Amino acid sequence: MLKLVISGLFFCLLFYLYKTRDEVAEKRLKRKLARVKGYEEVTCVKEYKKHVKNYSLTKQDNRMKIEERFLKSPHVKEKMRYLLITPIDESLENLPVLILFHGIRDYSEDWITRGHLLENYLELIDKKIIKPMIFVVADSGFDRQSWYSNFYKDNDHKYENYITDTLYNEVKKISPNGKIGIAGFSMGGYAALKIGLKYIEKFDVIGSFSGAVSIIRMSLNRRVLRLMRYLYIPRFLFKKNQDKINFLRIFSPWGWRILKQDPYTIIKRMNPEKFVGKYIYISVGEEDKEPYLMLQQWTDIVGRLKRYKVDFKGYIYKNEYHTWEYISKDIGTFLRYFSDKVN
Repeated sequence: MLKLVISGLFFCLLFYLYKTRDEVAEKRLKRKLARVKGYEEVTCVKEYKKHVKNYSLTKQDNRMKIEERFLKSPHVKEKMRYLLITPIDESLENLPVLILFHGIRDYSEDWITRGHLLENYLELIDKKIIKPMIFVVADSGFDRQSWYSNFYKDNDHKYENYITDTLYNEVKKISPNGKIGIAGFSMGGYAALKIGLKYIEKFDVIGSFSGAVSIIRMSLNRRVLRLMRYLYIPRFLFKKNQDKINFLRIFSPWGWRILKQDPYTIIKRMNPEKFVGKYIYISVGEEDKEPYLMLQQWTDIVGRLKRYKVDFKGYIYKNEYHTWEYISKDIGTFLRYFSDKVN
């Protein structure tokens, strides 16, 4: 009976939630963006026509080693895959390690083929802007749709535990003394921020590029967040939307449980002392508004990081959308940030 009552409340809210896309919401977003852009931690990139230097595959192979590796973990039923990318002729034991997560239904290889990770890295190395580092590019599992999270009441799909235990220990074997960063795009940006915050003692730098950093905000008005903890979302509402069905399978249909996995909410509940010596990078394309409100999420999270005096750097790119092309421009900026903080 309680579920029916709460479901009724959900339907009553639908019309109000639709207002997130009306003219009033647009004006509110403009006002908030203007305020956030004024923060000293935020950089507005107006024109960014980056063309990375062309490094042939032969040149890349001569300088970087790419290995496909697999891990068995007690936390997940499937064998987990990752790419290990290391600079040739470098001792690995002291090098910093950057763990990268892809977006939903993307591939680990997309960081190389579409995000131009190696070209950006080699160009910055040749210009002596950054120092050598290691990349661990992780598959998400669950047919590239796991949200890198522990599934609700499902012991065969504990991807968060896999990352913070099995994969993390593997990274420490590769570079026992290196500092570790965690970053990702879209779904991966969500995972990097959530896992980075929940296990902040393990990571020195956290990066999110157009990440779903406030997962409730992907479809709800910010004002409704206060009611989310009381909400129950029945699966039958989304029979034809597999993404939303998977979302409820992973995070549960209960609002209060979803909020426990929401980076925007996690920041508020953290002890401020845990942020000392930690660095957060958060970026977005200014046109990344639909369908999942990534710009709005970025604006919310930047405001919260500022309010809680977290050491962060925010970037917003004019005329950029939710694409790997945007990531190929932003990743170079993040590599400079990461290298500076861990060295």
